[in-house]
Amino acid sequence: MENHRDGIESRKSTIALLGNPNVGKTSIFNALTGSRQIVANWPGVTVEKRAGVMKHHNHTVDVIDLPGTYTLGATSLDEKIARDFLVNEKPGVAMVIGDAVNLERSLYLLLQVLELRGDVVLAVNAVDEARKAGFEIDRNELSKQLGIPVVVTSAVTGEGIEELKNTLVKSTKSGSHVHYLFSDEVEAHLRDLSERIRGNSSLAGIDERWLSIKLLERDDEVQKITGITLDYDFSVEIAETRYKYIKRILSTSVKGKEKIGWNFSEAIDHVMTHRFLGILIFLAVMYIIFQLTFTISGPLSIMIEELLGGLGRALGGLIGIDWLRSLVVEGIIGGVGAVLVFVPNIFILFLALGILEETGYLPRAAFVIDRIMYAMKLSGRSFISMLLGFGCNVSSIMSTRSISEPKERIVTILVSPFISCSARLPVYVLIAGTFFGARAGVVIFFLYVLSIVITVLSALLINKLFFKGEPSTLIMELPRYRKPRLSSIILYTWNKGRHFLEKAGTIILGASVVIWVLSYFPSEGTGSFAAMIGKSLEPLFIPLGYTWEMITSLVFGIAAKEVIVSSLTTFFGNPSVTGTSLGVIRTLITPEVALSFLVFVLLYVPCMPTLAVIKNETGSYKYVFFSVFYSLAVAYIVALIVRLVGGLL
Repeated sequence: MENHRDGIESRKSTIALLGNPNVGKTSIFNALTGSRQIVANWPGVTVEKRAGVMKHHNHTVDVIDLPGTYTLGATSLDEKIARDFLVNEKPGVAMVIGDAVNLERSLYLLLQVLELRGDVVLAVNAVDEARKAGFEIDRNELSKQLGIPVVVTSAVTGEGIEELKNTLVKSTKSGSHVHYLFSDEVEAHLRDLSERIRGNSSLAGIDERWLSIKLLERDDEVQKITGITLDYDFSVEIAETRYKYIKRILSTSVKGKEKIGWNFSEAIDHVMTHRFLGILIFLAVMYIIFQLTFTISGPLSIMIEELLGGLGRALGGLIGIDWLRSLVVEGIIGGVGAVLVFVPNIFILFLALGILEETGYLPRAAFVIDRIMYAMKLSGRSFISMLLGFGCNVSSIMSTRSISEPKERIVTILVSPFISCSARLPVYVLIAGTFFGARAGVVIFFLYVLSIVITVLSALLINKLFFKGEPSTLIMELPRYRKPRLSSIILYTWNKGRHFLEKAGTIILGASVVIWVLSYFPSEGTGSFAAMIGKSLEPLFIPLGYTWEMITSLVFGIAAKEVIVSSLTTFFGNPSVTGTSLGVIRTLITPEVALSFLVFVLLYVPCMPTLAVIKNETGSYKYVFFSVFYSLAVAYIVALIVRLVGGLL
């Protein structure tokens, strides 16, 4: 294979991280970059892009965390992003993260990268787990066989991380050649295709042999850019040749035999993935999370509340102009502060989700729920996307790119907004704390379970009415259970939770000012623009028993669900997590109306960013309109049922 390497120092100082899912790629990325990370989207698609900066001695290197993938076949969006970055951006070094316990599959991806380029580093991760399993990786032999630098690492213990940094920043100009050949027939075709490609100036800079291999594998995209379409397919033979080469490498570079005996992951999975116990465990885990989210955060929320209250009183005493004092104290501090009070709840929720992800439990939850999802014409892959919705519905919808079946993907996109995102949590805590006291945690748990029930039932209904056919089968690898690392959990919690803080300083701040203006002019109270908005819609909500203040807050909440809290506190008074929040509202509505309101908040129109990503992902406004009107109908019907049933109890 031809070598185009110039070395990381003489070319763009960028490292691309590749690896199969669940090999610890994110942990290695965190170890290299620390907190110096930026989360954005890949150009043209709504797939999260993680970039960071590695500083080592006098070197500063950009690190790009490519989506996890098993191949460079470009049959999925993740594969396409990874391959396009390697081909078009030409990073200084491509680092493949391998799993020491399952090195064969990792080397299959590595060989495909080596077919494309020579400047590659292999980091064999989880060597500590391999040793426990009875394996020892001979990294010198592995490096000799592959012709590239090999470093053994453990993201858990930190072993090899410093050496990995040294290897990555070291300038080398010696590339690797793949030391295996295909059959004589395949090699003859490769030579012929390489000659045909060589005359195409638009493909200059892309390895001709790699393009030829892709043509023999009937790669659609490569056929398109080369203008060459073949009527024969050697993909199976090419894959077999790669695996034969990998087995030869492993026979000399992996020492020891797998230990026979009790396996912790398999033993615990007999319980965790049991068809009945697994579901009960999942529900119990959810219940514990939401109880902790409400109870542990209490003292911290009270402290923030008191600080903001003191700040408001101090500034109020310094401002002599009535309207300006009202704007600062009630509009800005009251509006933004009402949301900041619930920062501990948000961070505790993400802390819990981070622990579940770090330990490897979340994929098992998807596996357990897959049986239920299949009955609803969806697969566990859809549930994986929905699980992300507990953090943010936007991320949930973005992740549906991994669903290969178009109809199943559309259904998942349409029902994902029913999953209760973190932005709704402050509303739950505020209202539940006001009306239900010590039972607030149970109420919040009920709302999250209801969100899953409505999501699943909606998927069944939409499939029955608009889509036919069987769902795709979920084929997934359950990662090994891992001891959660504090540094990874903290970084996960911060990266997720900081977006809530950023929202408070931008969208919620702006919305709070707008809400104050609408509630202050032309006159305060029932003579304000906000009251006009709410009262104009009040007849529609008579069966639900909502006041005009509650209705107006729902309208404002379409911008961002946290704004509902800002609106309610502007209308009813400052929040308090001690159970005396919103003051007068408890004299205006009953507990069953309050619960009905929470259900409506859970189910009604998605926020504006979610609607925008629905349009981007589906390419059609019809799905946006469907989402708006369907969610309104579901919210109204279910909220009405809750109010009526609650009134009978």
